[in-house]
Amino acid sequence: MMPTLVGLSYSGWTEKARWAVEHHRLSYRYREHIPLLGEPWLRRHTQPGMRPSVPLLLDEAGPITGSFAIARRVEQLGRGEPLFPAEASETIAHWEDVSERVLGVARAYVVARLPRNRRAQEESLPPLLPAWTRRLFAPSATMAARFLARKHQAPADVDAAISATVIPAFEQLRAALGGRPYLRDRFTYADITAAVMLQFVRPVDDAYLPLGPGTRELWSHAELASRFPDLLAWRDGLYAKHRPPRPLEAD
Repeated sequence: MMPTLVGLSYSGWTEKARWAVEHHRLSYRYREHIPLLGEPWLRRHTQPGMRPSVPLLLDEAGPITGSFAIARRVEQLGRGEPLFPAEASETIAHWEDVSERVLGVARAYVVARLPRNRRAQEESLPPLLPAWTRRLFAPSATMAARFLARKHQAPADVDAAISATVIPAFEQLRAALGGRPYLRDRFTYADITAAVMLQFVRPVDDAYLPLGPGTRELWSHAELASRFPDLLAWRDGLYAKHRPPRPLEAD
């Protein structure tokens, strides 16, 4: 059985899982999840006792939910240098915790901005919708985003969350790197989970994560980008060296 990864292509959580899968050169299928409409399918395929959520990996061992668990699983299945060396376990756990909190704020930031960005609304609709219907159905994208925000309890005061959570996390990352290429002595999952935090500051190049112009504008924060250009440069260098370009997608 070829593994299937289910996710939201623009999501930092999906990107973490996908990066790990492709780092280990694991053959897989990708299936794009559609919020709201895809919830019944997701509930049917989620392991008992787990909240239905993406990314979700389906393989011969059964369903696995969450980017961290998926990355650990594909390390058993794939090839290449390990992302979870024992000596880096504390560093990985720390940056995974920081990344989860920052991505939660990023989701709230995008949800708050989506109602004012019609192009991004249209770009987030299922690709099979005819072009002439996309403007008509664009507001439904906001409904789906708000559903995700409620489902995952996104913070209501985004500016306060950025000040309290995101800026300290980026300052800590800057200090931890100290100009070095990696958080440890070589590339690990700690670097992946930390790098993905910067996706809502300025999205990475389309070669790695294709986004429409409206979505790219939505996932951008000019003030943070001007404050942390060194981290963006670090992230871009990490992608150039360690992230395979995005393969063609299949359902």
